[in-house]
Amino acid sequence: MSAGRSPIAGLVALLALAGVSGGASGAEDGVQFRDPLTDEPLEIELPPDAGEEVERFFETGENPYHGDQQAIAEGRQLYNRWCASCHMPDGSGRLGPSLIDDTWKYERADTAVGQFEIIYAGATGAMQPFGNRLSPEEILKIIAYTDHLREQHQTQ
Repeated sequence: MSAGRSPIAGLVALLALAGVSGGASGAEDGVQFRDPLTDEPLEIELPPDAGEEVERFFETGENPYHGDQQAIAEGRQLYNRWCASCHMPDGSGRLGPSLIDDTWKYERADTAVGQFEIIYAGATGAMQPFGNRLSPEEILKIIAYTDHLREQHQTQ
């Protein structure tokens, strides 16, 4: 080993060569989810019954339900049940922040991955984690719906 190189760095390099990922969360070589509050790696296991859409999101970070009218309709129902009391039915915000403007408390919230992380793991204030109540597919449909709300608001 060369001078100045730590044994840990050597081990990490060997693991990388062997194809072992040190990242936590999601699919191997896919999205690396992070805790919205601490920015630490967030363990999110891909459910065994996850559909192709969820698998694709865990690999690419792009919401496959974005613009899908059926998913948006399902996301609206989920949003009205779980989110509207804090974020208002129109997404304008009350206890929770507005979801229809371009102001984000967390920089990553401007992405589907960041929004997924916040819904899954929670955030500051009253935003509790929903990862134990909603499936990844349901979370993605809520995000598709809130994206739809934001797009409607911006075209008005």
